[in-house]
Amino acid sequence: MLMNLFMHYALDTWMQRHFPQCPFARYADDAVVHCRSEAQAQEVMHAIASRLAECGLEMHPEKSGIVYRRDRSRTQAYPNVTFTFLGFLFRPRRVMTRSGQLSTSFLPGVSRGALKRMRQTVRGWRLPRQTFRSLVELADQCNPTIRGWWNYYGAFYRTAMQGLGRYLDRKLARWARCKYKTLRRHKRRSDEWLHKMRKAYPLQFVHWQFLGVKVG
Repeated sequence: MLMNLFMHYALDTWMQRHFPQCPFARYADDAVVHCRSEAQAQEVMHAIASRLAECGLEMHPEKSGIVYRRDRSRTQAYPNVTFTFLGFLFRPRRVMTRSGQLSTSFLPGVSRGALKRMRQTVRGWRLPRQTFRSLVELADQCNPTIRGWWNYYGAFYRTAMQGLGRYLDRKLARWARCKYKTLRRHKRRSDEWLHKMRKAYPLQFVHWQFLGVKVG
């Protein structure tokens, strides 16, 4: 709370006074500023560095930089066209337009770091060891967390979450091999069993509602 108040006066109000033409977003000590040109971006970046120094702070040398927002209308070649903010990786992505044409847009999607943390959480559940539970009970246990992930990270470019959904299904298929004798040591058979469950009960797990859905 104190950090937020400090940054509000140290940066937010200062930006509004000195660069009202540059929209920006800040969360804690992470911020993104939108500029109209590289020259303006250089000017703003140097000004912010000076302002932070006046307040006894400094920019993170590795996390601070200028990123080119490349999309279908901005096609110049720049070395840096990605950045991460609040668990999202912003970068040029292929999307389908309303007219059915493939195009490029600069969009956020779940970051690699966020995906890694979610997979670590799933591993911590030790699903294959929970053979005393039914599939319904596993869904009741996991769905609140999965729903939170999909609501947050799936708000933009949900396709980027498909890998996590497949990872969850691999854990569930392994759980099935551990639980049912007829599936033990039969990976293909357990995958087929899980596919049948997903087809029969598509709402059982939150991620089953989105697996295979191609969205931008």
